[in-house]
Amino acid sequence: MEKTIKSFLSVANYHLIEQQLNKLLNAYTTTKDKNVLQAVKGLVENEIFNAIDPSEEQTKLIEPLYTITERQQGDSFLQNLKPYVIPFYQISTAELKKLFRKEKKLKLPNLEDLDFQHICYLNWDDTQTHRKYIVIEDEGNLKALKGTMSTKVIKGVCSICNHHGDVSLFTTKTKGQTAETFTKYSNYICINGEQCNHNISDHAKLIEFFTRISE
Repeated sequence: MEKTIKSFLSVANYHLIEQQLNKLLNAYTTTKDKNVLQAVKGLVENEIFNAIDPSEEQTKLIEPLYTITERQQGDSFLQNLKPYVIPFYQISTAELKKLFRKEKKLKLPNLEDLDFQHICYLNWDDTQTHRKYIVIEDEGNLKALKGTMSTKVIKGVCSICNHHGDVSLFTTKTKGQTAETFTKYSNYICINGEQCNHNISDHAKLIEFFTRISE
């Protein structure tokens, strides 16, 4: 498949399509009832089009999904679709230092190892201080957040991706309305930031989470 149109899928859109593909493939492995399979296809199509609202040309790129019945076909489809994914902002270490300029000993992530077409937000951990750093992109603007991760891991729902898995308490604090006061926010989030990113299928919910605990 040649790329003849502009990239139009957010990373979250791509994850949504992958999740819906898995739903379809799971249906084929659990039933042979044509009515059930047709119903699942309808649900999958509605989920995708309600989230993306593609143009006619973009629809032609997505439509092969509904004929896939095997994992190998699905993997090939996703690979062909990836060039149309808008990557996360190609941030530099200098920009990260500027975002966290108050951090005296900022531990930086290895940006060269990241696939920016796979992440909805940038995150990394400083295991010595138990700090987690998060950077999101909101309408072309980079926003940064830092907090501490509890060492206690439980099974629960992540406040960022809304998926169930291994989570830990992430605590942040912002300046209060009066001088020298702070407001703390504690939320359970995935301990595995890479998996959390992969789970996100709605970028708006990520923005809502960030806004709620940082403003």
